[in-house]
Amino acid sequence: MTAPHTELRRAAVPNAMGHVVLAFAERTLRPHDLAGLRERLWQSRTYLYVTPGAVLIDRALEGFPEEVRALGQRCPFYRYDARSGGGYWPDRDEIWLAAGVETYEGLRQVRLSACHELFHFVCWNHPRYRADEDRGFARLRRVIAESKRMARDHSRYHKWVTGSFLRQGDHANIVEYFADIPTNFRDAAELPPPIAAHFGPLIAGSSFPMEFDRDLADEPYELEDFQRSLAP
Repeated sequence: MTAPHTELRRAAVPNAMGHVVLAFAERTLRPHDLAGLRERLWQSRTYLYVTPGAVLIDRALEGFPEEVRALGQRCPFYRYDARSGGGYWPDRDEIWLAAGVETYEGLRQVRLSACHELFHFVCWNHPRYRADEDRGFARLRRVIAESKRMARDHSRYHKWVTGSFLRQGDHANIVEYFADIPTNFRDAAELPPPIAAHFGPLIAGSSFPMEFDRDLADEPYELEDFQRSLAP
């Protein structure tokens, strides 16, 4: 997907009124009726509410360590005219997220989508995590391999790996895994200990493990090998 170039801007008052309408609809309508409302709204390409980028960063990273929040606030974050989609473009070091996510996917989903993209930005801009990405996530691949035998002991993580992440085909790659872990696991205790330690600085503000920059995977990254290393 080519990165968008035109930001969608909304006037503050109608945008705030749209938030009231959308929140009420999500709270009161049955799923079938809410889906029908969304289809009718899309006929006129209506966005009830579009969270401004800076506000969305704050909401998406609420509860994360201050260092992570401060890094995320440096991210240029734009909304553009589309029902769904978006992403982080490292060549521009920017996030563009579709303006329709709130209206057509939900107010909770927009925070999750933003959080996921922001952790791509964090990985690219945090010196130590960027160093691991530059070496093919050799340290992360090592801790995943070490965690394989422990995965079943962490039921929510095991269910997520087998029931959600690995079902995404080629999208179930290590770059997406990196962004998915802090997005989906705010409590590091739900993760196998080696993975929890690797992501601890991002999730809980803990110190980096002493072995973070050593004890690396020896083999080059291959998608099939990575996916096999995840499957318990």
